[in-house]
Amino acid sequence: MVAAPGAARNGYRVHSARFAVEQAVIAQAGSTSLLRRRIRNFRYRLRRHGTAYYRVVTATLGEERVLPDFLIVGAMKSGTTSLFHYLTQHPGFCPPSTKEVHFLDNPTFYRFGESWYRSHFPTRSHMQGLEQQLGYRPVTGEATPSMVSELYAINAARHVPDARLVMVLRNPVDRAYSHYHHMRRSFFGEPLSFWDALDAEARRIDADRKRKGGATRRFKRYSYARRGMYIDQIEHWLQYFPRERLQIFSYEQLVNSPNEVCNQLCAHIGLPPMSFETDEKRNTGHYSEPMEERCRERLTELYRPYNRRLFTFLGEDWGWPS
Repeated sequence: MVAAPGAARNGYRVHSARFAVEQAVIAQAGSTSLLRRRIRNFRYRLRRHGTAYYRVVTATLGEERVLPDFLIVGAMKSGTTSLFHYLTQHPGFCPPSTKEVHFLDNPTFYRFGESWYRSHFPTRSHMQGLEQQLGYRPVTGEATPSMVSELYAINAARHVPDARLVMVLRNPVDRAYSHYHHMRRSFFGEPLSFWDALDAEARRIDADRKRKGGATRRFKRYSYARRGMYIDQIEHWLQYFPRERLQIFSYEQLVNSPNEVCNQLCAHIGLPPMSFETDEKRNTGHYSEPMEERCRERLTELYRPYNRRLFTFLGEDWGWPS
């Protein structure tokens, strides 16, 4: 098939625009490794947003699609990608088109509407056919690890009020440092030292957070310390969902007993148990510089009261400083 001249011209414009932006990225990058990271992240974002707008056009076409039965809501940099990957081995789990849909927590995608959200999940007839094959009800779900967003809980209660919730929580000191290195590797980079980034966090995020409910790009990128105040986030979610819908694991449980965690998750979302292959870890960050001791001491003291409240809520002590 020969493309129409207009389509060819538009395709050329898109290619030219992409090339121009890539050249700008190259010009700004100070090293080869930084250059590779920035171009990789730029291409990912181009695909992500291009796919999003394509779904806007096609979301209302074809068969009706289901909504998720469960949400893995966080925490970021706490093993949620590995947990989701393990779960895809289960024949009764029908994964969405992307692990992190970011509809419920992101105003940019939320404005596309529920039909856009549904377009990421299986059709109703597919789920019914699979149920006949398996002899039990299959499930679908997603893993957007943004539990810190106040909008996430509000929108989840509005669109999927019967969903099961899952949280994996990591020692908040280690989580914050992993998040920091995640940002250093990202397209945007992180120019500050970890200590200075902690100093700048409130200034970077608070004004936007108050204005937009914790859904701003700055908040998502630079909330290194804030995301580790888990108990505040849990209490916010429990304003919208009953306690029995929420299952909480520690990162240490997932690392040390992944099969046990996976089967507890299966019981929570209504799937039969099975043996999972858990050797491969996903989305693990690598960094060689150890955290400065003054940063560790600072965060340890910051999190003590939050950890203490968390352990009281859970009825068990996970061994984090409290």
